[in-house]
Amino acid sequence: MWALDAIRVTMNIYDRTQIKIIEAGFNTEHIKDLVHLITQCTDISEAKKLLTEFEVLANKLPWPQDHDFGALLIQKEYKSAISKSIEKLMISTAHERAHWCASCSTSGGEGLARSVHVKELSILLQNCI
Repeated sequence: MWALDAIRVTMNIYDRTQIKIIEAGFNTEHIKDLVHLITQCTDISEAKKLLTEFEVLANKLPWPQDHDFGALLIQKEYKSAISKSIEKLMISTAHERAHWCASCSTSGGEGLARSVHVKELSILLQNCI
């Protein structure tokens, strides 16, 4: 039950974050297309190559809702991966991005807000192992 609640909350955060990013003048379509391509990979080296391109694009996006959009996007789509190894790579990448976002916080409240996403992804990562 908790996992379903976490997914619902994440989806709301995802939607709000994407709206804010678009309102700020950024386009999310290319990064979303890349994540879809990653989910279709059967070869881990191909997925890593696409994730490198993904990281470059995701790093250019703001954090309007105290979440990294790249991490949220991967979290939203990782279960679509056709390979368990790609699924694990994706959720590991999302976890790393969320951790980086949390470590860049400038206040206690901001850090706490960002650390919630890290904890969610930690649980998902443990379940992938």
